[in-house]
Amino acid sequence: MLKVNCLNKNYFPSVFILLLSLGVLTGFSSCGSTESKEITFVGGKVKNPKGKYVYLSSQKKVIDSAQLDDHHKFAFELDSVEEGIYVFNHGPEFQYIYLQPTDSIMMYLNTWDFDESLIFSGKGSAKNNFLINLYLQQERAEKNFKENYKLGEQEFSDLIDAGIQKKLELYNNFLEEQEIEVSPKFDKLAKTGIYFPYYFMKEYYPYNHMWMLKLKDFPDISDEFYAYRNHLDLNDPDLIDYETYFVYIRTYLYHLAHKKKYLDPSDNNVELNFMKEVNGKITVPRLKDRLLATSAWRSLSNEYMTPEQHLAVQDYFFENCQNEKIRSEMKISLDQKEKLKSGQKLPELIVLDSRGNEVKVNQVTQDNHTVIYFWPNDLMQIEIVNEKLDKLQKLYPDVKFIGIERTKEHEEWTAFLETKKLSADNQFKISKDSECYSWFEGDMARSIIVNKDGNVLNSYLFFTDKYFDMHLADLKKR
Repeated sequence: MLKVNCLNKNYFPSVFILLLSLGVLTGFSSCGSTESKEITFVGGKVKNPKGKYVYLSSQKKVIDSAQLDDHHKFAFELDSVEEGIYVFNHGPEFQYIYLQPTDSIMMYLNTWDFDESLIFSGKGSAKNNFLINLYLQQERAEKNFKENYKLGEQEFSDLIDAGIQKKLELYNNFLEEQEIEVSPKFDKLAKTGIYFPYYFMKEYYPYNHMWMLKLKDFPDISDEFYAYRNHLDLNDPDLIDYETYFVYIRTYLYHLAHKKKYLDPSDNNVELNFMKEVNGKITVPRLKDRLLATSAWRSLSNEYMTPEQHLAVQDYFFENCQNEKIRSEMKISLDQKEKLKSGQKLPELIVLDSRGNEVKVNQVTQDNHTVIYFWPNDLMQIEIVNEKLDKLQKLYPDVKFIGIERTKEHEEWTAFLETKKLSADNQFKISKDSECYSWFEGDMARSIIVNKDGNVLNSYLFFTDKYFDMHLADLKKR
């Protein structure tokens, strides 16, 4: 990306809303040049900033950064932008932003209420305001949805159809009110954001229905219930970085893998079955490798799998995953699990507290059932970990939760603790100079469960695992 530095620090007027209302930034040319360029502008203001920089990412990679000025304002000037979805983030927070060439978007946000406060203005803003509102509405709808899994198949399906129809009406109203024509790419993204969260619920329905009603047998669900699957494209390159799309595909393929186990108890290697479904249905290499890695890492934390099952999953992963970076990370993870096995004493782990003092984790965990969890780098995973932490701390007040940061610099890390309102008493940072660093390096939301005697009960359990609660319930029995 070519940065065009034509704007000075006084570009933004003192009254921010004035700039928001102008909507005149439709294109730029390079300084001192007559050559016209398709410049895409993204600027804005961050209230209560939690760091010095904001970032734009694409395909999980940072493509540009901008430093906040003395008034907490920023500006990106991007040349040759490809239409599509990008990730905007500041500190530990992130949100999607949709860009097209020559867009001139202004953003306003307050870190104290990041998603709810986010406002867009300018050319290209309408579609982004729609997407953020769609996200917030879906988030609110899902909070109280659990009880609906008790409904029968038809009632549940009718409820899903009604939810989809309501969102489609909102989208149609948006198009009529704005009097704009959206691109095919944006239309596809918007409809994915409408349909796929509901498809996700349908994939979960038989399992949640069986669990909530305490049924012994797998529910007999009609083919009509899943008729939407016949129209899905599981290999759309425009959508694979949209988390809503990825989560649905992962859930759908795990549904198929678990169903095999329910229908044939002898075919009970769920992770291997999942990988086979991935290999058979996913053709986009980047998506396939990511899904295969998801399964391989999940198997690392599964203490109920036999050694033969673990070996089968590992062999299948290395035979089919082509991404060398992911393969290397998996080798590191396997080595780490081998170094620290269940049943061993927790090694003497030296970490740093928020003041830079050395602390022995063993002393912090002494006489306590403890969960040691490691913060990932991925922004979406950070949010999941933080939400899970808040929930688990309330459910298990007698269990100590200790977070360890592996990559952030000290200033960034302490700002992160402040933003997330995390107690510094239970948050530490491991130095790359530590003798134990190689035991715990990586980017996984890994956790270690230790009983009050200092014995490791599970050395490689993912903090974000759906069944993490089961392990804690088991811990309390010991």
